[in-house]
Amino acid sequence: MTSPSRRADAKDDARARNVGLFRTILAGSGHTLADAFANLERAPEVERMTRHPKRGLLGARITLPPDEGEGYWDLTRIRDDIYVVVANFAYKDLRAELVPGDGLVQFNFKLSGDMSLAVSRAEPLRWNRPSMLVWAQPTGIDISEWTAARARERYIIISIRPEFLAEHFLTSSVDAPQQLQAFVSNKREKIIYTQRPLSSQTFDVTTRLINNPFTGTLALVYTEALALELLCCAVQSFNSTTGGPTEQYTERELKCLHMAREILARQLAPPPTITKLARSVGMAKSALTKGFKAVFGETILDFSLGCRMRHAMVLMRDQSCSVAKASEAVGYAHPTSFTTAFRRHFGMRPIDVRRVKSRDKGA
Repeated sequence: MTSPSRRADAKDDARARNVGLFRTILAGSGHTLADAFANLERAPEVERMTRHPKRGLLGARITLPPDEGEGYWDLTRIRDDIYVVVANFAYKDLRAELVPGDGLVQFNFKLSGDMSLAVSRAEPLRWNRPSMLVWAQPTGIDISEWTAARARERYIIISIRPEFLAEHFLTSSVDAPQQLQAFVSNKREKIIYTQRPLSSQTFDVTTRLINNPFTGTLALVYTEALALELLCCAVQSFNSTTGGPTEQYTERELKCLHMAREILARQLAPPPTITKLARSVGMAKSALTKGFKAVFGETILDFSLGCRMRHAMVLMRDQSCSVAKASEAVGYAHPTSFTTAFRRHFGMRPIDVRRVKSRDKGA
């Protein structure tokens, strides 16, 4: 029979093993991403397991204990090629873990939080603003990473074998965009990374994946679909830009930019002018326009237009609103101007949406 002291020691050992992030929780300190996923079915911290055998999908959730924090980790393995980690949590105390190099390429999509990675002893890389961080860590090179206490982390990590990335998302490693070639090369001898702004599409897909509305096998298929879309967005970003953003933004500036985005998404009729928006969030007009494009990947006017057009689509398609009412609801005084903008945005006329809705009702 086990003595009380030995049981207490065992609990202390278990607690010590679990002080870390998801790798430490699942497999213990110093283990790789693959080790953590391989241990999903045995780890007592896993709340639920879901499988889709025909598609080769495996998913699991780890919910934070109330005494440690609030939130969860969702982990999905897409066959043996892609690992998806969805983080949506806030620990009460600083959490850190050792991250061994595994040779994979990581595409990290951050919405919020305050994560640091010990890229060098001189100065860690602080990942604390909405952005995409592309990362390659060769086997044998280990680092530490940590999240600040009470930081609300909302991000997605998609890890993929470089060979799979080259074969399925690129014509070849040679034909890859120049900045992406180093990530798919097998000759890496040091950690390489680049940080880029999130485009509106990437921001939207990341948000939808974190807020996955499905459960069971549908949740796995949804995760697979959106993870592939995020990878497409990430690869495309290397084709469309020459490098990551050089601007750095303070926490206050980032809050102001996100507040501006929320106002634009909410105030559709009439949309705020840039001058009024800048005044509302407490930023200079030039700083707002430049910062919005750098952080979110599109201009204020383009983002506002997209929000208005999508809302109009929902009104006509799902709520049976007339073209005139939808036009008014998104700030257009004349339906003809709305029709022109809608057609440019979606490639179809508003009346075509109404016709499709009518046919669906008839069916």
